[in-house]
Amino acid sequence: MEIRADFQKLFADHETEFLNYFDELLQIPSVNGHATFMAPFGIGPKRALDYVLQLAETMGFRTGSAGDAVGWAEAGPTDDPEYFGVLGHLDVVDVENDWHYPPYQLTQVGNMLYGRGALDNKGPFLSSLLALYLIKEQGIKLKRRVRIMFGTDEESGSRDIPYYLASQPAPAHGFTPDCKFPIVYGERGLVDLTVTLPITDGSTKQITSLTGPFDRSYLPDTATVMLANGQTVEYTGKKAPSNAPDMADNVIPKLAQDLATLTGTTGNFFQWVVAKLADQYDGHNLGLDFSDEASGALQLSLYQAEVKSDEVSINISMRYPISIAEDQILTQLKSQLLPGMTVTVNRSFPSKLNDPDQPFIHRFSKIYQADTGLDGTPVTTTGATYARAMPNIVAFGPSFPGQKGIAHKGDEWLQLSDWQMMMEVYYDCLLAELS
Repeated sequence: MEIRADFQKLFADHETEFLNYFDELLQIPSVNGHATFMAPFGIGPKRALDYVLQLAETMGFRTGSAGDAVGWAEAGPTDDPEYFGVLGHLDVVDVENDWHYPPYQLTQVGNMLYGRGALDNKGPFLSSLLALYLIKEQGIKLKRRVRIMFGTDEESGSRDIPYYLASQPAPAHGFTPDCKFPIVYGERGLVDLTVTLPITDGSTKQITSLTGPFDRSYLPDTATVMLANGQTVEYTGKKAPSNAPDMADNVIPKLAQDLATLTGTTGNFFQWVVAKLADQYDGHNLGLDFSDEASGALQLSLYQAEVKSDEVSINISMRYPISIAEDQILTQLKSQLLPGMTVTVNRSFPSKLNDPDQPFIHRFSKIYQADTGLDGTPVTTTGATYARAMPNIVAFGPSFPGQKGIAHKGDEWLQLSDWQMMMEVYYDCLLAELS
């Protein structure tokens, strides 16, 4: 992919300035925290919100915010009753001890840009804001109103969007730069579950502790099991985002294999985990290997195991094809459980399907294809984005084909050339839509 010469010149004139904004935003550790005064999702996300509001004002945009949760930078006619929306997020997942670069600053090594939020989602959000800034700086008159919106709770369930919709109308249409290219017209269903087995025979006493960095956003690469006989076993693997289980070397099946040798009901539970889940991630041992032409095969991610005195449990998330209903998933899963097992639904998002024939989707697909030379045919995704929470929004970027499993891990990265290209694509799309 080559940056177009005219856009390369535009970007080069502002490159130092733009990278400085990028660095300043990454320096804010905007991880979800306890609600406090004027900060419903914690101090970090609120600091990031305030930074971008101030930056947008400096750039000459009209600004506003709703509920200290979602801010916006606006341009175009003030009397336009509708607006085109771009919605990114400023919150980030927490860091683990798997970084080689400082996570809360922008580190450039050649063409590589490292930092928490570089890809998910501060860098891509900034690329859309800066694309609009470049349009504004050239004095191009916009015929329609546009809002670049920035939320603060996408990583923890998009609880910020109701704050916005309580006082603001939804966009007529728009996109979130928080998934992949080309433009995404459908998102799979997602269900997060806990499978629990009560233990009444005292067999959990064989395990002193089972610990690890368990989080629903990724598959774990380490865990430690301490047994009552004094043995300690440490497990190592490879971390991957929960929507890319095929890229992980998940440690939970490894520890389950060992714990399946224990006696009693606890051993039975882990024998079931090995038999039904093992190292597979399409759900076929549970009869859950659903698929369809539009969205492909189901993805199953086993991301947590827990042992208490009176119960053992595992947590799994599934991203299932658009044509499948959650009830089908739950009915089939329950048919495979051991006696006494229960299933708890922790969170649930039905599939989201948009009309791929919307005019703006066609326009953006053609622009993407012209700018990149890549196939612009609209696609579906395993990801869960703001498109599920904000009406009339679809995902569009930022990852280019072949880029997978970058977010939610150490050394999160974005290539400078990709940042320029996504900015060019957004610049051209905004021009086509608004001028």
